[in-house]
Amino acid sequence: MKRTTATEYWHEFKTERKPPFVKLQGGKRKQEQIFELGLVFPNKRWATKTYVKDSLGRNIEAKIEGGLYRIKEMVPYWKEELIYDFQTKKRIRYHEMVDQISKISEIAHIFTLNKNLFVQIENDIKLFGNKNIADSERLFELLKSDLLKQKRGNFLFVKDITTHQRKLLYEMLESKGYKRSELFRHYSY
Repeated sequence: MKRTTATEYWHEFKTERKPPFVKLQGGKRKQEQIFELGLVFPNKRWATKTYVKDSLGRNIEAKIEGGLYRIKEMVPYWKEELIYDFQTKKRIRYHEMVDQISKISEIAHIFTLNKNLFVQIENDIKLFGNKNIADSERLFELLKSDLLKQKRGNFLFVKDITTHQRKLLYEMLESKGYKRSELFRHYSY
């Protein structure tokens, strides 16, 4: 890759905005994830050092072992969380889901049940899956705030709270063709 091409990509990454629904946890132990992107150049004697902050706020030199290359610059990077769309059987990005929901002009009911988010228009129900209950709640709150910012008053937002409400939802969704075992799941990893 040429230096000019790498610099173009670097400027793209530097000016990229943080997506609204980002991945917060990952790995084997579901630890908090922090991504950083670094620009790497061959090491020269007159090269300046680059410093990054650790979890305690201390400045630590960012370096590559071996001494042949150096990190010229570091920027934060975010990995967007994908949402499983049960209608298309694909993982979609947050803005694609919002585009689907924004097209709805009738009165719709948006609710969560365990790790899933549902959009109900009369008898038609769309299902969007997440990895766990916390991600589902985060997606619900984000979608709620975005639709309210757009001044969309045709949506009713309801979280699953009581056991009786969940039992009624299980029966209704099972009659629509969803598997009860899938509805009971609290996480999908």
